[in-house]
Amino acid sequence: MCFKIWVDADSCPSVVRRIILKTAVTNSVPVVFVANRKIPFDFEDKLFSMVVCPKESGSADDYICNNIEENDIAVTRDLPLADRLLKKSISVMNDRGILFDRKTLDYMLEERALSMQMLALGIRNGSDSGGFSRDDVKKFADCFCPLVRKKSGNP
Repeated sequence: MCFKIWVDADSCPSVVRRIILKTAVTNSVPVVFVANRKIPFDFEDKLFSMVVCPKESGSADDYICNNIEENDIAVTRDLPLADRLLKKSISVMNDRGILFDRKTLDYMLEERALSMQMLALGIRNGSDSGGFSRDDVKKFADCFCPLVRKKSGNP
């Protein structure tokens, strides 16, 4: 079955982009990077495309939502975008290896709302881990690669 990988590329770490690119080439799957600026690739391939959207807030998210199809895969750390995509029955995951389902995403959205309320009150909750670890990279690859192989019919 033909599908594409869509990447909300503005904040996607380069190490994750490399995994996406290599997995796409191995499985002959097109990848569409969408951002408000041009994102560099480590290598070029006819399977990869870059869509640069206007710098207006939400334009890249809107582009993805308006062009993605049901069998596609999306990679984003943007929880409201993940919510929109999940409502369209899209396989969506973040760059830390979490494949979203309704329960997980609802929990993360609630946690985000609470953190934003605390910040508005001047309270820092200390949960910002900041960095992107080797473990995060492994979790991403361990989730993403099998998902692509499964959708592309490769064992």
